[in-house]
Amino acid sequence: MKNRPSTSELKKIGLSCLNVSLRRTARLITSYYDSILKPSGLRITQFSILVGIGHEEECSITDLSRLTDIDRTTLQRSLEILKRDGLIKIEKKEAGNIRNLSLTKKGESKLSEAILLWQEAQTEITKSLGKPKFQETLRILSEVRKIPVLETYNQV
Repeated sequence: MKNRPSTSELKKIGLSCLNVSLRRTARLITSYYDSILKPSGLRITQFSILVGIGHEEECSITDLSRLTDIDRTTLQRSLEILKRDGLIKIEKKEAGNIRNLSLTKKGESKLSEAILLWQEAQTEITKSLGKPKFQETLRILSEVRKIPVLETYNQV
């Protein structure tokens, strides 16, 4: 029978694990952005998807999946909700099994409204951390996403 891990071993894991720390931080940041975006009726995940669709001239589900780092299955569920709410169009291309995504007029309007709220959240977080620390945090997170062992798992 294996020995039970000690409290100090478990505490060390909780304090030193990158995954635990990132997930805790991500939940907190997500809750903050969700609360700021609430008047728009969007959650930060939906906002990010709309930004991705709006950013690309011609956007397929695969393109959006790569752009947002959201797996296709999860993305598909979110897209169906956005389509149901009249914020996006999903149109099958003539050739192949590719579906193009685009914002509807309602989606463009909703995104514009949400961007103003998002800017408030960005400003507050940047002010709280300080601009240099905020930019450094973004840089470090970008570096973490590029760690070779992680890139092999990011094949969407």
